[in-house]
Amino acid sequence: MNLKQFLMIMTGGILLAFGCKKGDTMGPSDSGKGGSTARMTISGNYLYLVDHSTLHTFDISDPAQTVLLNTQNVGWNIETIFPYRDKLFIGSQTGMFVFDNSNPKKPQLQGQAQHLRSCDPVVADENYAYVTLRSNNNGCGGTLNQLNIYDIQGTNVLYPKQVATLVMPEPQGLGLKNNTLYVCMGKNGMNVIDVTDKTKPISRKVLSEDTDFVDVIPYDHTLIVYVKGGFILYDITNPVNPQKIGTIHN
Repeated sequence: MNLKQFLMIMTGGILLAFGCKKGDTMGPSDSGKGGSTARMTISGNYLYLVDHSTLHTFDISDPAQTVLLNTQNVGWNIETIFPYRDKLFIGSQTGMFVFDNSNPKKPQLQGQAQHLRSCDPVVADENYAYVTLRSNNNGCGGTLNQLNIYDIQGTNVLYPKQVATLVMPEPQGLGLKNNTLYVCMGKNGMNVIDVTDKTKPISRKVLSEDTDFVDVIPYDHTLIVYVKGGFILYDITNPVNPQKIGTIHN
């Protein structure tokens, strides 16, 4: 899949999503190319969709004969789903749930981290999960505006251990490229954060445009940023120093 094809898929998903509350984007999960505000994602031959309280698993090996394999309750106020290898990270307004996806037909809950009521996009790698909490007037509730980092190594996946917090204004969608985390902050721009030391995240710079930053996807050496009205593309050959390539309008 080339960048143009990927953008076409993401554009259709995001436009559909933001007609709803949070988002319905999809991306190839093996490499984690899904927006952090997504309500659906694909892993191999399976499509996973979350609604307010339920995870739905579909077999899409034959797209013309999509089959619902499993439906299971995953809590309340579910907001997002993000895949990474054999895990599904599901964000809610009250916490983050980690599902083992080694049996893709029926993911199993492995662990969870609870926090005060707030919106909850999440991305992850093998060892850590990154969660943004946001308080505003869109129904999220709570008073927190911050990034939380959780250690999910080994047995910590059962009860993710919070190792760091970084306060920032209205954090929303986020994406990870190596040891650089990109956090959208609405009208406040996009925060470029060095997470080489997971216990001490450092904000390196804030990129701003005359628009609202909503969600972000690192795609090889390109950073695809969904903003109000379209996309902004950045070259992230040097991840901590994004260089603007151009803008795509919806």
